[in-house]
Amino acid sequence: MYPEENIGGIYKEIVKEYEKQNPDLKIELTLDLSDESKIKESLTKEEGYDIVGIKRSQLIEYAKTGLITDLTDFIDKNDLRNKLYPINLSYGTFNGKNYGIGDLPITYEWFYNKSIFNKYGIKEPANLKELIDISKKLNSKGIIPISIGAMDRWTLALLFGNITCQTTGIQSFTDNLGSDKKAFENIQGINIAFNTFDKLVKNSIKKNSVDINYMQSVDDFLKGKAAILPTISITKELIETKKPSGFEYGIFETPIQFVDNPMAKVSASGGQILTISSKSSNKDEAEKFLKFLFEQETQKLFVEKGFISALKTANQLDTVNKRIIISHIEMTNDNSGFLIDNLDLKMADAIGIVLSDMIEGRVKLSEAWDRVLKISFQQ
Repeated sequence: MYPEENIGGIYKEIVKEYEKQNPDLKIELTLDLSDESKIKESLTKEEGYDIVGIKRSQLIEYAKTGLITDLTDFIDKNDLRNKLYPINLSYGTFNGKNYGIGDLPITYEWFYNKSIFNKYGIKEPANLKELIDISKKLNSKGIIPISIGAMDRWTLALLFGNITCQTTGIQSFTDNLGSDKKAFENIQGINIAFNTFDKLVKNSIKKNSVDINYMQSVDDFLKGKAAILPTISITKELIETKKPSGFEYGIFETPIQFVDNPMAKVSASGGQILTISSKSSNKDEAEKFLKFLFEQETQKLFVEKGFISALKTANQLDTVNKRIIISHIEMTNDNSGFLIDNLDLKMADAIGIVLSDMIEGRVKLSEAWDRVLKISFQQ
């Protein structure tokens, strides 16, 4: 799934090293393959790809139809259940079996401007009430409480998923993936999630956020226009690259608790999920490569490029913010998965549309979920 100039370049290095250690073996690597029809077509052929990196929603579909191999025994045999973070295993799990392994743990984090917080005596919020109280104080000082580039609707869907992982979890979504509208009508906790988002809209998110994209939201945060930037953990590298001299930022150490008994504390992704085709004629070699991929020396390549490895022992706690992110990865469970990764594309888009409409006042709280379903299942 990754382009060469990003994580794909790391995979090129890994393949080169593996071929060096196994001179009789040749690996063909295809990068940035996002055409789902080509992936599915390949999995139906014996001469197709042996190992394929796919999305969570694809894994559910392909596991149901028998296109990918059950890797549960491989994971247990190599003790990966203890070596890898929970989210990297849960991302490849369906119906109690492991059909793949997530290669890159990513969490949803709340970055904040330390100078602003210190100037106004603000402490990190522990729950929704404290977050709203902080927002009111920041509004009174002419500072945007939360910067969210709502023009890119995925930013809203991720924020909403940070809420639904606590109120709803993902099991009901994965169980119903591919079902009709009726199956989604009574998702437990979804109305609580929309109510929580509505409170953030009224107190913390500016209406003009729909006019800026993700990159602009990062810029507003770095320029001190906004105090809080909720986004994916790998944004840390972008912040480090673009931050002005003297800019200090932190990450909320304790995940904000939106409900009393959250189903998961942290929203997270396992990255792309590495699977083996059921049609593969090279299953033994494919498993050997996956074993090599998740070894210490190999995973160091990800860490050296600034990423957090799926392998616990490969990571270094060399900064406070990295330590916080890793502590959040350790908190993940089976309900932590990003909501948009557990929906089909149409419903994921519909959620982004409705959340944007809520910010602009075009959709009422009471009709939000019904509106999502109407868009998702319209003929």
